[in-house]
Amino acid sequence: MSTRDKRPAPDQSNLTGRQKRRAKNSNARKIGTPVEFTNALAKNTPRVTGAIRVDEFTAARIQEINAMQTAIKNAGSALNTLTFQALPRDMRRRAASHKLTRLPAHLRAKAAREMENSPPAKRKTRRGKRQNKDDVVSREYLRRQKENKWLETHIYHTKRMHMNNIWGYRLAARPNVKSARSFYRAFQHTSIIHDASYIGCLELVGKQDDILHVVNPVTDLTLPSLGSERFMKGNRIGYTHIYEYLSCPGKPICPITFLWKPKQLKDENQTLWLWIHPSAFDQVYQQIKIASEKVNKDNAVVMNDLRDEFVRFDFSGAGTTALLQAIVKPIEESDHVDKDTSSTFKSSKIWRDLYHLRSASSLPPGSILGLSVQDPRLAFAQKVPKRTNSIPTEANLRLTELLTHWPEDIAYSDIWDKNVRKTVLERLPSEYSLAERRQANLLPGTKLEFKPDDVEIPILLVQRSPGKNNKRGQQDTCKTELLEGWTLILPKGCAMAFWKSFIFAGARVAGYEDLRALSFESGSPSYPYDYLGSLACENVRDMAKHEAKNAWLRRPPAKRLNYSKLGVDRPFDAAFDSLISTTRAAEEGMDIDHKDGNKSTPEFYILHGHKTIISVLSAKTNDEAQISLLSYFGDLYTKRGLKPTTSLKLDNALVQVRLELFDRGRPEANAMIYLVTDSTEYDTQTAYIRNREPGLKNKKKLLENLKEDDAEEEEDTTNMALDQNEKPKFPPSHDLIGYLTTANFSFDAGRGIGLGACTVLGLRRLQQLDASQQREIKMVVLVRNTKALQCRPAKLQFLS
Repeated sequence: MSTRDKRPAPDQSNLTGRQKRRAKNSNARKIGTPVEFTNALAKNTPRVTGAIRVDEFTAARIQEINAMQTAIKNAGSALNTLTFQALPRDMRRRAASHKLTRLPAHLRAKAAREMENSPPAKRKTRRGKRQNKDDVVSREYLRRQKENKWLETHIYHTKRMHMNNIWGYRLAARPNVKSARSFYRAFQHTSIIHDASYIGCLELVGKQDDILHVVNPVTDLTLPSLGSERFMKGNRIGYTHIYEYLSCPGKPICPITFLWKPKQLKDENQTLWLWIHPSAFDQVYQQIKIASEKVNKDNAVVMNDLRDEFVRFDFSGAGTTALLQAIVKPIEESDHVDKDTSSTFKSSKIWRDLYHLRSASSLPPGSILGLSVQDPRLAFAQKVPKRTNSIPTEANLRLTELLTHWPEDIAYSDIWDKNVRKTVLERLPSEYSLAERRQANLLPGTKLEFKPDDVEIPILLVQRSPGKNNKRGQQDTCKTELLEGWTLILPKGCAMAFWKSFIFAGARVAGYEDLRALSFESGSPSYPYDYLGSLACENVRDMAKHEAKNAWLRRPPAKRLNYSKLGVDRPFDAAFDSLISTTRAAEEGMDIDHKDGNKSTPEFYILHGHKTIISVLSAKTNDEAQISLLSYFGDLYTKRGLKPTTSLKLDNALVQVRLELFDRGRPEANAMIYLVTDSTEYDTQTAYIRNREPGLKNKKKLLENLKEDDAEEEEDTTNMALDQNEKPKFPPSHDLIGYLTTANFSFDAGRGIGLGACTVLGLRRLQQLDASQQREIKMVVLVRNTKALQCRPAKLQFLS
């Protein structure tokens, strides 16, 4: 074909935008052919066959290989119009900045070329008087916080996470990207950070005996008292539960953490901090006020509301200690500080001795470390050095000595002084002043040095490890390392100064729903979702119930489940009240709507403590169990010099449980827990576990067994398939002993796991069935989801 017959190249000026993009993508997909070297002498040379050497053949074809790799790279890049659209999902923004420094280093050159080719955008001219943008934004932000408060890190969260109005705050629930599995992996290798500044602080000031007389009537009797010697020194944080006045174990409110101020020679009064969840802060404040009026009529104990006075960050994960070591820098490391007169010199030295510490759980539970640190923005941006498995011998010996003999005089910090907290807030430098200091450096990128006039930030580092005897809902099967870590307490106004450094150093942000997922993976209950009997739990359950019911009503009648045919009366909530109320008349209808908006405290309550549960379940009869319960708590009230005002009913008592399915299936929230009363049904449900061969390695035999199991399951499903006139056969209602409050597939266990509660009387029946039928596998129950047509066998465990 001659050159005259070739189609002329299209005029690029007349092409539309779509045609230009097609031509660009087509050219990017073409593989350039290298210029061939013609050798006239080699044309007539006969070809000789033989072995091919790989190195010579690759060198001869290196141009083709490079051309192919370049074409593949260009073809992938041509599909993305801009570099900002080629970012990872977690770095994409709806309104992204055009600053090249915010892009990864390997994409900045390409973005610079794109910005040079793109014409500048035309700016619209504004007429009229322009208002100060900062004043307008400030007024707008204050207007939005009238009903729900914002945290100091709100702007960061609202761009990257789902935000919800809950507990009087605007809080981050979860990231915008899929993060369930990535969070579980991030915990194992890096660090997870959560802004828990919404946890309120209540301060009690007075004499030690007066404070104890006020808090003892409303705290948990089965846990160590707030006046225990292990907590009074102020070098360890404690955990307990708050109940209504003289109502323990009934009428629970919430779990709290408390901390005493380290004793000083000049102080006559003692100070106690109570850290309370915002869903129950007002209720706890009211109960302590009632106890103060009844015990101390002269108001010897002063209560101060310190909500929004502190910033609190919770860390967990394998790299938490290394992250904090890179960001938290004591002021004693500067040459401008007199180390002899510094009150935190010893604690700063111990903090650096913990540099090679791998896990915070190695320290004594609840240890406190008081420090005065530098502004982390001076050395921004910090990087966490790579850790190795080798530890110097001298550092290892020092670390071992600290773990065995932990000092008791390193817990004090100036954060206890409100005047110091006010001074820090006033003297904290702005970003603009720090930028001017960086601009004055001769060498760009040089870190700023700490000067004598720089602010000293007092902090508290709390080792978050409650221990075996301090926190409820933990069993030997629970893996609490998901919840252990560090808690950093700062004065207000310092949140973003530390937050940016932690994020740029590699910490992954978690919302309150992510913390609930970590508690579920560890096998521990999460407040307020799993703390039955409390008003906060009832409010959360009521919100979830209305959301599920409204979603069900939005579907057409022909496209939604008919729960009446499934035999489920209340599919959107766990009907614990129907389990414990035998004299109450049966309420008609699927759901019960309360006429009054204020929900009252439920009648049922949770029994905590291993001794309490064993004493009740080991009794021969129900009457003996009732007497054992009253005598046990009567002795606890007597030890603290109190008199109970309420009588405990065994019928209203619940015990927290953890379920693990035997084989397949995924339990859901509000699933029902049934007893297996029939021995034939028990043999059928546990046949797979009892007859399973643990050492099965033959692949053919394994496949045959799996096929047999599938065939048996299909047969069972076929037998359960019902005609139109038949009704499904489920366990009777009198075998229902409990419900699940949180359930899902567990990444850690590799199967379905559920957390819930069962009645004490139901658990006693279960133990009697195991003993009378001499069952090989104990504590076997059936779990049925509200949407399921069959029940799954599961193993039940107590959470004491």
